[in-house]
Amino acid sequence: MSKPSSPNKPRPWIEPGAWSKARLIAVGYIGLAMVTALAYEIAGRPGAADPLMNTISFPGAVVVLVFVLYPLALLVGDDSIGGEAGFNLLNPLFHGVGALVNVLIVWGCMVFVRYFGKEARRSGGR
Repeated sequence: MSKPSSPNKPRPWIEPGAWSKARLIAVGYIGLAMVTALAYEIAGRPGAADPLMNTISFPGAVVVLVFVLYPLALLVGDDSIGGEAGFNLLNPLFHGVGALVNVLIVWGCMVFVRYFGKEARRSGGR
């Protein structure tokens, strides 16, 4: 028989029950962004869905584009970053990474607000 774990011991993320609602929402959002981008790519990039695809991972996709893809294109010397014609599986990956960056931005803001609140309580609210 196994011993029950102590209540103060942190559970690994792979153990059942360790996934919070926030983690499930974040993973669901990233997965939904990738599935939507894959469906958009399979449909042949219809023009009516362009605003949706630009909005689905907006700030994160721009961050990835400016800080990763453009410098990589300058380093390699390739000028065809967004102008690929035909089916391309890198676009769903790009939107998924943009959604991941969005999740990390929200997580960083929440950590900052929690830290700021803790420091405000600790200093006595002055």
